[in-house]
Amino acid sequence: MLLASGSLPTAVADLPDGCQEIVNPDGSVEVICDEPGGPGGGGDPGGDNGGTGRTCEFKGDEIECTSDYGSWDGRCYVRVADPQPPKDSSYWEGNEDGVIIECTPYTCIDVVDVNSCQGHSYQWAPNPPSAPQASPEELARRAVAAMNLTMGDIGSTPPASANENAMGQLGLPIWLWVANREDRNAVGPIERTASDGGLSVLARGELDRTDWVISRNGQALATVTCRGADAAGTPYDGRDSTLPSPTCGFPADFNVHTGDLTVTATAHWTVTWEGGDQSGTINVTPPPTDTAIRIGETQTILN
Repeated sequence: MLLASGSLPTAVADLPDGCQEIVNPDGSVEVICDEPGGPGGGGDPGGDNGGTGRTCEFKGDEIECTSDYGSWDGRCYVRVADPQPPKDSSYWEGNEDGVIIECTPYTCIDVVDVNSCQGHSYQWAPNPPSAPQASPEELARRAVAAMNLTMGDIGSTPPASANENAMGQLGLPIWLWVANREDRNAVGPIERTASDGGLSVLARGELDRTDWVISRNGQALATVTCRGADAAGTPYDGRDSTLPSPTCGFPADFNVHTGDLTVTATAHWTVTWEGGDQSGTINVTPPPTDTAIRIGETQTILN
């Protein structure tokens, strides 16, 4: 979509290292950090479920995070088996150290003979289980923060006007792309895992779309949005300069403004996550990136 006039996106304020803004499904914006206890991270001491501030779910219903069978780890209630099986038991898998963990599914906690309940099991672990201090959604936000999602470096034709020789020609298509394509946090996809007390969440981020704005003196002259597989654009490969980008850019009939212009790009990421019998989506919009280009008009000199 091209827009004849408008305003530039508002720049996002500088954030602390390891933190970034996310946009919630209701449109609200918050800051998340990869360190528990930072803005938007970690639990809220003094909450329910033993003061961890987390909630636990089973098939969409909220359940107690602790029971007589231990602490909920997203699959079952876990605790150190008491008594421990003898060392010649197959549960030890030949190990001499560690402990045997009892795993009790939520559907088994009211069964009289829990050992006969389907899904109840024993397994060896190197250390006793610890109660997770974060909910799956909190872990997902930590995984998102660890991705350090960005709007990548801008590639364009004409290139950034770092010197006087970098000038584009009026009336030619303008190609736009993310230049640092080797960086997964700039073009995606990218995956990160966050864990706490035996609970793990896997998050996968993908570049959903990129908004491009060309402006002069803060006034938007035109915008275009490149989506999905086209979100990162296509680097210019030296082909006929009259040909438009196959994925992302402005057509030739837009290129009617001469002089010094600003290109601003804003990336919109979609992160899907799952773990602890839960799943969800988090939208992330990092601060925009901008660069300057120069457009000139070819003139014919007659002798």
